[in-house]
Amino acid sequence: MLQIGVHGPRRGPSDSEIKLVPQLDALGLLRIFYRQWPIIGFLMGAGFVLGAVYTLLATPRYTATVLLFVDPHKPQFNAKQEVSVNGPSDPGLIESQVEILKSDSVLKAAAHALDLAHDPAFHPPPGLMSSLISVVTNWLRQAPPLSLDEIESEIAQQIGSGLKVKRVGLTYVIQIDYTSTGRELSARIANGVADAYSLAELDAQYRSNRQASKWLQDRIKELRAQAADADRAVQKFKAENDLVDTARGSLNEQQLADVNAQLVAAKAATAEARARFDRVMEISRDGLADGSVADALRSEVITRLRAQYLDLSAKRGELSRRYGRSHGAVANIDYQMEEIKRSIGLELRRIAESNKSDYEVAREREESIRKSLKELVTQAEANNQALVRLRDLESSAQTYRSLYDSFFQKFEEATQQQSFPVSSARVITPAAEPDRPSWPRGIIVMPGALALGLALGIVASLLKEFLGNNFRGVDDVVHYAGVECLGILPDLSYERAKKKAALSRPGLLGGASAYVRHSVDAPFSRFTETIRNVKVSIDIARSQRKSGVVGVVSSVPGEGKTTFAANLALLMAQMGHRTLLIDGDLHNPSLTRTLAGGVNAGLVEVLMGSARLEDVVVADGATGLIFLPSVLRAHESNVVALMTSQAMSDLLEASRRDYEYIIVDLPPAVPVVDVKASAHLIDNFVFIIQWGATSRDVVREALESADTLRQRVLGAVLNKADPAELKRFEAYKGRYYHDYYVEG
Repeated sequence: MLQIGVHGPRRGPSDSEIKLVPQLDALGLLRIFYRQWPIIGFLMGAGFVLGAVYTLLATPRYTATVLLFVDPHKPQFNAKQEVSVNGPSDPGLIESQVEILKSDSVLKAAAHALDLAHDPAFHPPPGLMSSLISVVTNWLRQAPPLSLDEIESEIAQQIGSGLKVKRVGLTYVIQIDYTSTGRELSARIANGVADAYSLAELDAQYRSNRQASKWLQDRIKELRAQAADADRAVQKFKAENDLVDTARGSLNEQQLADVNAQLVAAKAATAEARARFDRVMEISRDGLADGSVADALRSEVITRLRAQYLDLSAKRGELSRRYGRSHGAVANIDYQMEEIKRSIGLELRRIAESNKSDYEVAREREESIRKSLKELVTQAEANNQALVRLRDLESSAQTYRSLYDSFFQKFEEATQQQSFPVSSARVITPAAEPDRPSWPRGIIVMPGALALGLALGIVASLLKEFLGNNFRGVDDVVHYAGVECLGILPDLSYERAKKKAALSRPGLLGGASAYVRHSVDAPFSRFTETIRNVKVSIDIARSQRKSGVVGVVSSVPGEGKTTFAANLALLMAQMGHRTLLIDGDLHNPSLTRTLAGGVNAGLVEVLMGSARLEDVVVADGATGLIFLPSVLRAHESNVVALMTSQAMSDLLEASRRDYEYIIVDLPPAVPVVDVKASAHLIDNFVFIIQWGATSRDVVREALESADTLRQRVLGAVLNKADPAELKRFEAYKGRYYHDYYVEG
């Protein structure tokens, strides 16, 4: 984007304007990557080539895989086996087995079982040089040769470097991968490690069971003695306290139970006898017993007499109806009936006396049983303390007996497992010889190489953008120099300049070099359009205040300020403006050598008064540009005095009246002080910066060297930009942006 100079007096860059790092967003990063795509593409291509070379030349490595199942419910003598198929897995158990598989003991066992100490893959035949080095090293160290155990330890470390053990998901399956340069070797070692692990598990289980058996055996002897002592203590205490056990408990307890049962039975018998006695007495008071009472008394005599009584009563009734109640037969029957009633009464008295006797006997028996029960209770209370101590002794004896039985059972189980050990791990998929190498794999190496190249390209691009101490875009000028960017001039091709130089164009300033007349020869080129933008910026500045003298300055030599000054002056003259171009670089008047190499007098002579201005100026035959050269015959010691003299001030003041534009090609600002000294004579400055070459620090130093320069600078022009790279920098402007330019 071309920017036009600001209105009003120019203010130099301050600390707040000059930023060391510009603000970036995602779009800014994308623009950086687009600008630096050659670097990114080159590094990606280099990564691709290196990846391809590595894939073709790297030694192939083969990986063999073994799948090992670890049973989490392995036999244990010290715990009851509760197999839960659907129970949660124990990650700690499997991870522990993974670490055991990678341990030195297992790997060393595998190396020993496979006899890898004599395998050429681990001990290749040494060459002559390596043999000599080994002999000298052993002689200097005076160390004995390695033992077989030490060799196997080193081999175990080598196996560990190529071994990878991991758990398969959340299962109880462990995957063992071993990678080496041989197909058969990889499969053999992978299977060997799995077998060594299984044997190590069996050996560990055997040693554990053997140690447990020994410990249990000693413990069983101790528990057997303790149980026997406890049993003897129980029997001794029983004998001392007359405590006898029966099938239903202690003797005292059994007696209490029996007497209590007898008491209950005696109470029932007493109650029954009393009830019979009371009933008989009640019947005796009432007279003749009815049929139900006779049945209750269960007396055959009463039953028979009552039957006779009933027969007589029936006869009496019949005779009374027939003969009347006063008849002698009726009286005789009444007498018989009274005799029967008297007999029944006598029988009832006899039964009552018998029941009374039974009642008194039952009552006395009940009372006797009560006394016996009371005596037993008293005796039981006396034996309670002894029973408490007995229960304690029996409990202790039972505990020792249970411990003895439990430990004896475990001892038998440990003995059986020691005799028939069962491994908790088994191979479910043995390793086979791999049919293709696992590394290098092009599908992994090539994308990885491209990704690495891309990453390096991105890093290199960012480093070039942020660590590159130069100017490549409009934002760089604004952020790092603190001035407006008036445009970017593409680098003019030297081949094209040579081709144009073949044409002789007499009467033209710089006619032997099309390089300084490009703005005239190619009016529709980007270079010329940028020069026009600078002229517009100068015109805007002139509209704000009277200013006709424009100084063209750069930080250091070689940035193209002379070429820019010539093209700017020629363009102004071609547009019909009265323009004066002054070569003000008295140290190195390259503008004079380019435009008018044969002159003998110039600016120095005018300032010293030995020549008049109109006698030394040179006019361009095509544009009418007036050029005031500078002739350097020897190094002048008073160059600064001449540039800051009153004569120079008068010359510029007179030129303002005669010319619309006065372009002064000044020396670089950093090497010499001419610009700083004469800055007050110049109305505006155009600062030239070589694209991609001039240091930012140098530009800041030049701008900060003189306050007048900093205040009057219109802006900066980036010169000698690479056209191809410039298109990448300005890709955001669209594909049709460059269609408006016609390069001549």
